[in-house]
Order: sequence, then structure tokens, then C-alpha cells
Amino acid sequence: MKQTRKAYWLLAAILFCGMFADGYAQRFNPKDTWPFLYENFTEGSIFSRSGEELLSGKLNVSALNQKLYYLKGEIIMEADLVRTYAAKIGSEQGEDIYVNVGGKMYRVLAESDGGAALQADVLDVERYNKANIGYGVSSYTASTQNVSGLAMESSAGVNINTAMASKEGGEALPILEKKYILYGQGRIVPALKREVMDIPDLDKQAAKEFFKENKIKWNQAASLTQVADFLTNNLEHE
Repeated sequence: MKQTRKAYWLLAAILFCGMFADGYAQRFNPKDTWPFLYENFTEGSIFSRSGEELLSGKLNVSALNQKLYYLKGEIIMEADLVRTYAAKIGSEQGEDIYVNVGGKMYRVLAESDGGAALQADVLDVERYNKANIGYGVSSYTASTQNVSGLAMESSAGVNINTAMASKEGGEALPILEKKYILYGQGRIVPALKREVMDIPDLDKQAAKEFFKENKIKWNQAASLTQVADFLTNNLEHE
């Protein structure tokens, strides 16, 4: 199991080379006409689990569905998340690293031998709906109509020039920054103490003692990697 886990994080270790020294790629507040996390499609690479570079080109990530997109000529294409394990997005200003967990792309904040601290930058549906509910419109109807009515909810097949032209007049979307802990063989849990404590078969007393002894701070990436290591080491059968 330990050898398998080491292999699982080998690619992440490769992707992290030089990352923290350079900082992060320039991100952007998505709009209803431009739901992407980067203002422009940015140079990057897509990798398989074995470390093979599947694609090198201009990439972006959508806040609406956490999917990865790339440019093929002037057309926006959706990356194959069955084959994709990780992606680098950035330039000389810095790079962001993403990993694919369950068909969604999560940005890696920090990693360790047993796991990683991740972040998902996603649409705050509740705030978006509250801002768009008109007189006599139920929140349920709004949650269905408003989100599905966003321009470019499915961005694949759109011409990049058309997309860029519509970006300027859009309204900023409310974005939630949700942190997660990746542990074991690709398992994920929200970075909240109550969520971790609800993991089946977790030794809750041992977990409480570990959290107290290590003064775990649930909003700090370094602490979350400690929790990832603890979960991986104590739930190896998962």
C-alpha cells in the first residue's frame, strides 16, 4: 500500500518543482459571460496518471462545473477527464497545479506524502440566485433557471473570439473558495473538522488527540496536509 501511495503522488511531486518560488498564475473573478478562473486562456500542460504529457497549449478552468478546457485553434474544447490526472496552468509569473478528483479539477494548495490540501473555486449558487430572484419567482425555479441560463455554462465548441467579445459586458459571479483534503487512494473530504470526524471507520478519539496535539488550523494548507497524512496512515484499507 505504501508503495502504491508513493507512486500516486510521484506526479504531484514532479509538477510542484519550482512552483512555490514563482508564486501563482494570475486568476480572475469569473463573469456570467466568462465563467473561467483565468482572464485569458493561459499556457499549460495536461498530464496522465503515468506522467505522460497529453497536451500542451492554452488552458482554463470553469467555475461552473470545475471542468478543464483548452483551445484547439480558435475553438474552446473540453479536456477528457477520463484520461487527465493533473494540469499545470501558468507562465513566467507562476503556475497553478490542478488534480482531477472524480471528474472535477481542484487546485493544489500544498501536498505531502499522504495527500494534499485542495481548493475548488466554484459558483456560490445561493448568493447568485438571491441576486437574481425576481418578484414571484421561487428559489427552486431560480436555482434551475438562473444557473442553467448563464452564458457558456457548457463552453465546449464556442469560438474564443466570440467568447472574448462577450466577456467585457458581463457581471461578476459570486465565487466560493472551498477547501478539501485529499487522502488515501484518491479519497476527498471537505476541510472541516466535523466532516473529517464523520469519515467511516475513523478512530475518533485518536483523531481528536491528533488535532489537539498538532494544533490543526482548518483554514491553513500546511495543517490540512497533516490531516491528510493522518487519514492516509490510519485508513490505509480505504
